[in-house]
Amino acid sequence: MLNIESENGTPLDNQIEKADHQDETADENVEPFDYTHVHAVARIALYDDLRSAPRVTEIHPAPTAEFIESLASKIYEQAKNAGGTIPYTVIREVSENFIHARFAEATVSILDEGNTIRFTDQGPGIPYKDQAQIPGFTSAVEPMKHYIRGVGSGLPIVKEYLDFSHGTITIEDNLGTGAVVTISLRAGEATDMPPVDQSSALHPASAQPSAMEPAYPMHEAPQQLQQQIPPQQPMQQPAYPAQYGYANPPYPQEAAPARPPYGYEPEPQYAPPRYAQNPYAAGAPYYPQHGAPAHRAQGMGMQAQHAMAPLIPPLSQRERDFLPIFLSEGALGVTDLSRLTGVPQSSTYVALSKLEEAGLIEKTVGQKRILTDLGYHVANSL
Repeated sequence: MLNIESENGTPLDNQIEKADHQDETADENVEPFDYTHVHAVARIALYDDLRSAPRVTEIHPAPTAEFIESLASKIYEQAKNAGGTIPYTVIREVSENFIHARFAEATVSILDEGNTIRFTDQGPGIPYKDQAQIPGFTSAVEPMKHYIRGVGSGLPIVKEYLDFSHGTITIEDNLGTGAVVTISLRAGEATDMPPVDQSSALHPASAQPSAMEPAYPMHEAPQQLQQQIPPQQPMQQPAYPAQYGYANPPYPQEAAPARPPYGYEPEPQYAPPRYAQNPYAAGAPYYPQHGAPAHRAQGMGMQAQHAMAPLIPPLSQRERDFLPIFLSEGALGVTDLSRLTGVPQSSTYVALSKLEEAGLIEKTVGQKRILTDLGYHVANSL
């Protein structure tokens, strides 16, 4: 039988067997990670400005569920006190992402008066940054799913909210190893828009640069104005662009709900002038109003509400009032919500039970409730 030897005279079969045994021994020495308890310390750095050292708060080791909630709550509290407007739900989704790094050197920096929050770790990093922001892509393993959903919905929820609110999310590599996730929501960006020019909405090709000019000349007769307005056929979209002048509507137009015939749509809260009627009925020309940005924001909310209507279960007014509170306050118990709203604890408990049965909230550690994915979307649409 042919016996192959290596250069040092040792039979090659013996060397291969020895190498395999060493690999098996190395694998046996690697202990599985204990996801039930966080043994690391997380640090939160609150910057008043970049000319001075930050104030540092430490989140000490604790059971995993308690650690995540303490971390997210403390970040939200400090960011809000600094003037930030990022909701608790968004902060918690990114905080839960630390579990993928096994909470290795978890550090959170709060900047820009609480409107920018940066999460860094020294874990394995996020190699596929674009896919991490798409629903369904996940690296979660079974032990993690006792504390997070683990279905790849966390960062996509954050991205969707920030896109809708004119915020940003960026994912970068940390120095050496790990990931850096930065979320930012500048105060006033969502409403800092120029006033709507109603004349450009009717006649895009002849729009005037000034939004405060009359929608038509003072001497023009009502009959001439009516001739300028394109005739609207039943079940036809109005002649002005969607979203009252929005260049980039927040949702694709094909996803928008079907609109009733022009001239018969429900009365909006801000009651804009009806162009299908005679605008001279009041005896004065129509001028665009200074409150147009707020009108647009209400219009966006109405469209989102229509789009979410099929998903919203039947809710009482009290239940509708409770849901948005979770967006701003985060995890709440019966006593917390009763104290915030003034509703008796017994009535608060009944309302929370119904919301839980509807799949809009879920219990977390300490019998507190937080919004589910569906509850997050429904609360934003109310």
